[in-house]
Amino acid sequence: MFALSLVAVCIVFGAVGQVLLKTGMSQIGPIGSLGKLIRFGTLSSMFTNVYVIGGLLLYAAAGVLWLGALSNLNISFAYPLLSLAYVVAAVLGLVFLKEDITLLRWGGIVLVVAGCFLVVRS
Repeated sequence: MFALSLVAVCIVFGAVGQVLLKTGMSQIGPIGSLGKLIRFGTLSSMFTNVYVIGGLLLYAAAGVLWLGALSNLNISFAYPLLSLAYVVAAVLGLVFLKEDITLLRWGGIVLVVAGCFLVVRS
């Protein structure tokens, strides 16, 4: 049960991290080319943005917790469960970022949840 709790925290940290990264990058603005991406000014803006830093820190924490989960669970069981982060991220995007989620996307989300249900039942 402890290992599954670690997976659940990884899912939440990953999804919240994505929302923070998106928020930070929305403040910085679109990056339309590799040249603009690797410019010092752009990199400086990214790595000094509090939301980007927060998102990266959550990803790092999730990575450490993931190692703990992997020490207890089969990867063929644990890794598919991480796809639930897509579901959490979509809901967070809807609520906090006011993103539009089409019916087709909801259908894909339902398929992801169904797949995770099958993995857990195995």
